[in-house]
Parts: sequence; C-alpha cells; structure tokens
Amino acid sequence: MESPIDFGRALAVDAEAVGRPGQRRFRLLVRAGAAAAAVWMEKEQLAGIGAWFEEVLERLDRERPRSEADEEQPAFDEAFDLEFQAAQIALGYDEADDLFAVHAFEVERSEEEDEPTLRFFLSRGQARALSRKIAVVVAAGRPLCPLCERPMDPTGHACPRANGHAAGARP
Repeated sequence: MESPIDFGRALAVDAEAVGRPGQRRFRLLVRAGAAAAAVWMEKEQLAGIGAWFEEVLERLDRERPRSEADEEQPAFDEAFDLEFQAAQIALGYDEADDLFAVHAFEVERSEEEDEPTLRFFLSRGQARALSRKIAVVVAAGRPLCPLCERPMDPTGHACPRANGHAAGARP
C-alpha cells in the first residue's frame, strides 16, 4: 500500500467543470506549495462537497463565530503532480485547528487499502469560497426537467413522469 499524499494546509483550492453541458467532467483542484492535484469526480460528489461545507459552515458560524475573510482562489495551471478519479471523498472538521479535512480515495485502490490517496486541510474562508464556486459550477449545466428533475438536452427529453402523455419536455 502506498502512503497517502498529504498536502497539509492547502494554499489554493478550486472546482471546475470541463466540457460542454451534458458531457462535462468535474474536478477539484488543490495546490500546496509547488505541488498541485486534480481530483476528478461525479457531479453529485462535487455538489455533495459544496452542500456539506455550506451546512457545516452555517452551524459553525452560529455556534463558534469567527471573523475570517473568504479566500477567493487564483487560477490553476494545467500541470498537476497528481491526477486521479475519486471513488470516495471523506470530509471532516478539526475543532482544535479550526480546519476542514478532505480525504480523497482513488478508484484504482485495492480493497484492503484504507488510507486516502490525497488529504489536505482548508480554512473556513477557503471552504466558504469553495462551496460558492461549487454551486456555480454545478448550476451551469443543463436545465432540470420540472417533472422528473433530470437534466434536459436543448432538444428536450423523454420524461418518465409524463408517462408517454407528452411529446417531451423542453428547456
């Protein structure tokens, strides 16, 4: 088993979608020092990360308020020291250091491996900026059908909730 790559406290983190709506791929970008990583994932995984950060930040702001500026991130280069498809993402909060922990597990790892492929930490400001960015990235895709909430192509789609009673929903 290889030991995980520990970025420690990330200097920058970002999220993006690559490709046209309907054919997009999603990734989380992380930089620590001179090292950079790209973690590819499903849209739902990325949306879940953003929702979790938003929920936990809201609770922390209520229970343990801090005045910390949101940390907007600079653009990333396309050169990555580590790039992989994530099977799982584990999220946590370290109360002692007031940092968020992100552990990414590669698809290609063996069943007996329990160590993440990559781990890093984010401040509240970074997590807040990232959750906003994730919301923008996820919302920029195809519009959702009002009946079945599935993505619609520009030409419409066959909605399973219409039970064949409509020619197809249109965006």
